[in-house]
Amino acid sequence: MDAAVDAATGAGLLALNDAGTACDPSLMAEQCLQAVPYLVLAVALASADLD
Repeated sequence: MDAAVDAATGAGLLALNDAGTACDPSLMAEQCLQAVPYLVLAVALASADLD
């Protein structure tokens, strides 16, 4: 489970890193929004109760 959380977090952070290099504000916003599903997945996986 930890590997899945790490992978989802990494994908989200890579998307945010790409947004930081965008020169156009609308492109930056679009790239930030692309990171959201990965970060939501990471939070959902990290908070899953496996008991």
